[in-house]
Amino acid sequence: MTIYVGSLKFSPIFKSHCCAFGKACEQEGYSVKYLFSHEYDWMLPPQIREKTIFIGNSTSITSMIQDSVSLKNKQIIKKAFLKEPPQLVYLHNFHFLNQYIAKMTRKNQGRFVYHVHEPYVKNKKAHGGFHQYWLNLFEFFQARLLNHTDVAIVSSKEASSLFNFRYPSFQGKKMEIPLLYEDLGESDMDANARQFITFVGPPVPAKNPEKFIEIIKYSENKNLNLQFLLISRDEIKTSEYDALDNLKVISQKRLSDQEFGKLIKQSIAVITPYKRETQSSVILTSYMYGTPIISSNVGGLPEFVSDGKTGYLLSPEDDAAEWVKRIFLIRESFQAFSDSSRAYFVQNFSGLNWKTYLYMLLG
Repeated sequence: MTIYVGSLKFSPIFKSHCCAFGKACEQEGYSVKYLFSHEYDWMLPPQIREKTIFIGNSTSITSMIQDSVSLKNKQIIKKAFLKEPPQLVYLHNFHFLNQYIAKMTRKNQGRFVYHVHEPYVKNKKAHGGFHQYWLNLFEFFQARLLNHTDVAIVSSKEASSLFNFRYPSFQGKKMEIPLLYEDLGESDMDANARQFITFVGPPVPAKNPEKFIEIIKYSENKNLNLQFLLISRDEIKTSEYDALDNLKVISQKRLSDQEFGKLIKQSIAVITPYKRETQSSVILTSYMYGTPIISSNVGGLPEFVSDGKTGYLLSPEDDAAEWVKRIFLIRESFQAFSDSSRAYFVQNFSGLNWKTYLYMLLG
């Protein structure tokens, strides 16, 4: 029997979650196969690619729908499960094909596990545009998927509470387990190379890029000699960022883990002034590279930021002066903040404790 792990809709961070889990399973002697969209292909090392079953090319809602009605994709899944029946299937990221995979897993007497990254969004208007309306449909289809799910995983107390509110009739087992990451941040963390205050995009409304711009302009007006960085895998279409002399923008669709890590290791702090968030991989990957966080205190974010130790927490309504004050506090004691951030990541998200979680999942 084989353990399958994967994500059928492309989002770079899920590659890390999946590969870290696969490694944990292999360390315990299990055979592992990966289920990925073709869009992940360029990110995968050869040893992962040779164990991967590629299904579709999903990057958006439209491509998800197209991939879910493809008989070819369903045949790929069916053929793989007939050849190597699943003992456990663990999927990240919602996709319409997940329900078909869940049914096929159960048909083969396997266990279907779904990691619920976004259980329920109370303030959908914070997302703006079409996305706020899609969230209602997303929650409806996620509820249908959960009807075929044996284990639902959430990774914060906030997520657990939202899950209970939105899916009170869930019949499977809900487990609160930390997110698992590949640990790519062990070496080359020179404090002298740190120069940026970094915002990881895309700068969508829920991430509150307006606050980031306010901080940049305040710093420039006060001649504080601070340098800012915006990283986005999506295209930045507004000229507002170009007008900011103390901001460097990196907008690159195929930004590798190594390139991203290098930028975070050049950062004094990563700033997450979000209007709402259940949990944040931006925060945890920053910790991986020993980079502290200056964050808003909304949703589940206070669960992951230790105020005065791994960074600082502020209200999204606090003025730019308060945010800048925290930047200087971190810069003055950077090594202590960096060491605490890295230690927090290693202890909780690097896989040290995952042997226990794995056997909980296997039942």
